[in-house]
Amino acid sequence: MTIPHEQLFNKVQLVLQSKIDEFKYFKYDVITIMELWDYCVEKKWRKMKIEEIPLHDIVSTIFSITPSEVLGHSQIKEFKVNQTLVEINMEEFRELLGPKKKDE
Repeated sequence: MTIPHEQLFNKVQLVLQSKIDEFKYFKYDVITIMELWDYCVEKKWRKMKIEEIPLHDIVSTIFSITPSEVLGHSQIKEFKVNQTLVEINMEEFRELLGPKKKDE
């Protein structure tokens, strides 16, 4: 598995772990370091050149993230993946939600 911006990840890994420990303290045990990192890369810094962001801004961003932000992002991401995997054509949809036939 390749990590986007692996050098930066290695620099801030302790910060990420500290944030994960904070989440665990507040009983958010399901969030992993990689989910937190993906959230940062895909949401917080998606329109920026990560290489140009000062390290103190990166650390500040990580420390400002709430569990609900990461969980919301993960849910939307999972929904998009599942949506592409499960496609129902209109006939199946009508059959599923339509009125029952009398002979059934």
